[in-house]
Amino acid sequence: MNRKVFKAENIQQAIQNIKEELGSDAMILSTRKIPKKPLDPYAKTMFEVEASLPQYPEKKPEKNLLIETIREEIADIKDMISIAGFGNGMHNMVCNHFESVGILASLLRAGVSESLASEIIQKACGLMDETADQGSKIKSLKKHVMHHCLSQIATKDYFNRDNYSGVPHVAAFVGPTGVGKTTTIAKLAASLSFQRKIRVGLISIDNYRVGAFEQLKAYASIMGLLCVPAFSSQDLSCALDRMKSMDMVLIDTAGHSHFDKAKIDEILQLIKTDFRISTHLVLSVTSESIIMKDAASAFSVFNPDTVVFTKIDETKRCGKILDQVKDLKLPVSLITNGQRVPEDLIIPDKRRLLEIILGKGPKEQN
Repeated sequence: MNRKVFKAENIQQAIQNIKEELGSDAMILSTRKIPKKPLDPYAKTMFEVEASLPQYPEKKPEKNLLIETIREEIADIKDMISIAGFGNGMHNMVCNHFESVGILASLLRAGVSESLASEIIQKACGLMDETADQGSKIKSLKKHVMHHCLSQIATKDYFNRDNYSGVPHVAAFVGPTGVGKTTTIAKLAASLSFQRKIRVGLISIDNYRVGAFEQLKAYASIMGLLCVPAFSSQDLSCALDRMKSMDMVLIDTAGHSHFDKAKIDEILQLIKTDFRISTHLVLSVTSESIIMKDAASAFSVFNPDTVVFTKIDETKRCGKILDQVKDLKLPVSLITNGQRVPEDLIIPDKRRLLEIILGKGPKEQN
């Protein structure tokens, strides 16, 4: 096999030189960073890439697979550099730890923010054995990245639990307009009543959205569940009193813009009753990360017990969930992935949640 070594100031320039001289069929055999000479502190950092044109009769399937994987990872990071516009700090990190490019690209494609992806990779690289070969480094790096991601997330099966208190568990779902609170409640109510045989009652305190109560009541009628409206604190107390025999009461609240503090405070005052009401923040993964963060901040006045992420079936970038849970420091209780009631509801454990975040595995119901 006719091999040739190309030197350049960065990987991208070396690849361009390879393509110009050997063509697009050239294979990358190895890459390494050339250390600066101790006596020349002003020397530029250089990279050395070994490439060759394929000799098909001499190919070994196992080696070809590895080479193709390396080529794909290089292509991935080139794409990500052009799309994400890395800063100098991340660029230096990639140069110092070239084995991280494929994993970094995967995190960014999944929707993890540039800052968090950089943080994860840097911590993982710090735990890696620098004396290991390239293949071992990549394997070790993946392991450390997965462990770090798992350490950032928490889940809680809040609703699938037995009730020995003699009073119903009361849960209110809060969040911005259009995130899917009503549908999520319908899915949860169906799952609890049909699969767990739990007695469930529904209350709507949404008096802003036209037809909000009728929508929830329609679901309740199909399932044979009690559903009542409550548009004042007194109404809510009376409704909860009627449902003392239930195991679980789910409250659907009005969705408001996270900028409308007055309306949010109105809901907060409404659900202040003698009953202990847990709150669960509902966020749509189709929203931009900054909007999700602003909404979470606005609804933090409810001191939510868990966070619910909806509409994961409508995006391929669920990695933003990792940013949100890292900031919120709340466990994830529910995830929805479609419009079907109750099928499109997931009660995730940590590993299932990480699969969703990284866009791996089918989005079936647990």
